[in-house]
Amino acid sequence: MKKPSRLLDTLAVAFLAIVWGLAWPVAKIGLRDCDPFLLASLRSIVGGIFLYVWRLRKTDKEQLDRHTLWVAFIAGTCWVGIPMALVSWALLYINVGLGSILQSTTPFFVAICAYFLLGEKQFSFAKIAGLVLGFLGIVLLFSDKPITDFTSVTILAGFAILIPSILNGYGQVYARKHFHGKDQFGFMTVILIIAGLESLPFSFLNGMPKVTPTIDLALAILYLGIVASAIPFAVYFALLVRVDIVILSMVGYVIPVVAVISGIVMFGERMSPPEIAGSIMVLVGVVLATQYDLVKSKILSRHIS
Repeated sequence: MKKPSRLLDTLAVAFLAIVWGLAWPVAKIGLRDCDPFLLASLRSIVGGIFLYVWRLRKTDKEQLDRHTLWVAFIAGTCWVGIPMALVSWALLYINVGLGSILQSTTPFFVAICAYFLLGEKQFSFAKIAGLVLGFLGIVLLFSDKPITDFTSVTILAGFAILIPSILNGYGQVYARKHFHGKDQFGFMTVILIIAGLESLPFSFLNGMPKVTPTIDLALAILYLGIVASAIPFAVYFALLVRVDIVILSMVGYVIPVVAVISGIVMFGERMSPPEIAGSIMVLVGVVLATQYDLVKSKILSRHIS
């Protein structure tokens, strides 16, 4: 089997950054007409159904054993179920900027979990510097967007995004360590369905969930479920099992940059100096963490040869 090229991996990561970056404003649109927990549930279930139908066409399906289903349950709960539900709820009380900053801590928790669970202890200076520089870029990116409503609910919403970042990091590392099968589509199908079913009961905590059937809501669910969940999660997991997990998780740094750029393209917004500087810092941080060691090793190998 031919090994995927580095260019193909780079294009895949760029695709993830774009579709997940656009998911933030789309989720905001969906929340106008739908309970946050119900929206998260529908997003995961629609994504799971899409992958299930797609998997029916594949000839290399394998039976998912009890071990794989248990791994899917743990990974689905930590990586998708709880994070999607809490982030959807938090977006009702917190601005996208602060939410992006808090969620961009995920690569740090991925790095910590990878260090202890996977034994990946080779943290170079470039990788650490890239992580820190990228995070500081996210903070600078939204530094001119003040929090106007700093209440106890806002603080709670902040934790509702920060906690999923921790769980997200653990869920990704857990899936990489314990999934040993070849049917990645089947594994991700189970993860999304489990996550959707876990979120569904929470939408009934205050009685019947609020939902107003509209075209905007339908389009938002389709985008979030298929374009921003099923397809990218399948792509992400295909990368997750074979590339550096910490570097891959840094796609979370690029997502807020994509969100800002989409605002310029779609709504005619302008970038402020902090947004420009923050975006540059993010991109430099990502390049530093992902490319510096590779270029250095190639240069050294040429000198040796």
